Amino acid sequence: MNALIEARLPARKRSIVIATQTGVGLIEILIAVLVLGIGILGVASTQVVSLQMSSQSQSRSQAVLMAEDLLDRIRANPANPAGYALAEGDAVGADNGACDTSFVPANGNVTADDIDSWENNLACLLPEAERTVAVNGNVVTITIDWDQDDAAMTPVVVRTQI
Repeated sequence: MNALIEARLPARKRSIVIATQTGVGLIEILIAVLVLGIGILGVASTQVVSLQMSSQSQSRSQAVLMAEDLLDRIRANPANPAGYALAEGDAVGADNGACDTSFVPANGNVTADDIDSWENNLACLLPEAERTVAVNGNVVTITIDWDQDDAAMTPVVVRTQI
């Protein structure tokens, strides 16, 4: 068939050969963009989950550090470890759960000042946290719960012997 086409063409156009389509079709480009878009959404989703886990890890670290801080305060006042016992409840701090950055304890009692200062720090670091401190002889158990991203309460329990 090529011979027939070439025979009818003038002499200068005989080098033209009819070829099939070799380019990329519009449907192929759309499919490639779709696959790329799905991949980018997957990467973005992974990034969001990573940020949430990082936030949860930071909150858990803050809770552990706050428990260790109270244990250090109890160790520094060995005459009255039972005075640090706190029933389950909100970390009231200086102003009923609010963080007071200018808080200064003014009870005149070391144990009460330690508790007030610690609860204020807890309210600043973990808003809406709840705490329980149980003292049973020389065993102290500190439980700190807080809401993490509209999920169930996340507890941290630290138990030690003084």
